[in-house]
Amino acid sequence: MIKNGWYVVTGSYFVTLFLTSWMYTAITKLSIDQHRDISGLVLGSVMVVIPYLVGGLYAGISHKRGAARAAVWISMVPAISEKVLIFLIGACFVVVEGNRVTWENVMMFVSAEAVPYFTNVYLLTFPLSVLVSVAAAACIHVRTGSKE
Repeated sequence: MIKNGWYVVTGSYFVTLFLTSWMYTAITKLSIDQHRDISGLVLGSVMVVIPYLVGGLYAGISHKRGAARAAVWISMVPAISEKVLIFLIGACFVVVEGNRVTWENVMMFVSAEAVPYFTNVYLLTFPLSVLVSVAAAACIHVRTGSKE
């Protein structure tokens, strides 16, 4: 059941990224690579909350006992692995370009070429994502009247 939660979070991550990028472009008439500070803030805020809210709802509905504990594992693994994976892919591209792999080079490349919300602050938000997931699981768990 935990592994299915990872699929739910990952799937909602991609759907959220696509829809948020599309809505940002439709509303502001700007591409997400223009004014990266604003687009990064909008996309990053949404990406920290929405996929993990969906994961928390899944944990609260699918786990009758230990919904909060399940939400921790359902959200922690994707939250950390997403950040590590994006960083490693960025490092590979930095190497292919012939540059040295340093923190600054990778972060500049990833935020400029791929995802504008991928900043040092975003990397530190995984506890917030886990908290959102646990809160959602607890709320839906209490709302459905499940007894732990």
